[in-house]
Amino acid sequence: MATVSTPRAAEEMAARDTVTRQQAAELLTAEERGLAVAQAMNTLLLAKGVYTHEEFDALYIMFAVNQQRRPKRQRPGWRSRILSILTFGS
Repeated sequence: MATVSTPRAAEEMAARDTVTRQQAAELLTAEERGLAVAQAMNTLLLAKGVYTHEEFDALYIMFAVNQQRRPKRQRPGWRSRILSILTFGS
């Protein structure tokens, strides 16, 4: 099983029972699992010096600007947002 090695995550895990990666995945929706993977990968890549915060910010901004050129119905996440509003009313 994977272990948590970052100080912040280790502190958070110490505060509750140990959870395996599989158990954590079962707690999340598919969209949340994707976000968790992206967050974990970016944290590791930044920590290992693969790229800098400035480089990450530049790519993040470029993605956001490019997404604005697409119709909302073709952008990731908009369908689930609309379905949530229709289902739960907010």
